[in-house]
Amino acid sequence: KQTNSPSSSCSDMGRAVNVQLSLDETYADVTPVRHNPHDVSAFVSVMRGCNNMCSYCVVPFTRGRERSRDLQSIVSECTQLHQTQNVKEIVLLGQNVNSYHDKSQSALLANPDGMYETSSKGFTNMYKLRGGGGYYFTDLAE
Repeated sequence: KQTNSPSSSCSDMGRAVNVQLSLDETYADVTPVRHNPHDVSAFVSVMRGCNNMCSYCVVPFTRGRERSRDLQSIVSECTQLHQTQNVKEIVLLGQNVNSYHDKSQSALLANPDGMYETSSKGFTNMYKLRGGGGYYFTDLAE
């Protein structure tokens, strides 16, 4: 007899799927495949997930909380794209790149008092400072 009750699960049938989202996996070691290696533009993912929890959005539940790649892995990927594949334009990707924050051990040692600043004095933004050392998006954009 088959049942669709909540107590029935995939593991009851001998199969199971891990649906836990990682709090620290950034896929920094995964090199994306480029469809056209002769393009002069490329996309580089700098972070995964989102912490905003908007009422209409599924990203925090499907991709998990924000995790930023370490700055050095992003710079290395961009350098490799420019030097070996002649890329001239790189678009940095993330659900909310303004909240990029590299908190890796090397970033904390190199920039222990890191602060997020707007690009122009007198302007404000909606960004909520999460604080702490490390590198922020403005450091990445430089």
